Amino acid sequence: MKLTKPFKGVPDGEIYPVEYQPGDECPKELEAGALSLGALGDDEGGGAPTSKTVAEIKALLDAAGIAYPATAKKDDLLALLPAA
Repeated sequence: MKLTKPFKGVPDGEIYPVEYQPGDECPKELEAGALSLGALGDDEGGGAPTSKTVAEIKALLDAAGIAYPATAKKDDLLALLPAA
């Protein structure tokens, strides 16, 4: 997924933050954080978390290390994203 705003994050294996620019590819491990800050777009042109499937939201939460109930509904999962 591509970034739509400047974003700073520490990719896996690094100790210092990297400044990413709009149009840069976002590392998978930073997607949840970028999404929660509104810096992440979608390859199809949208970036709103509500346009994501439950599986995609769960993948973002997993990548951020955020636990969620297995039976959680989409709205409950979306509520956890800003904490990412």
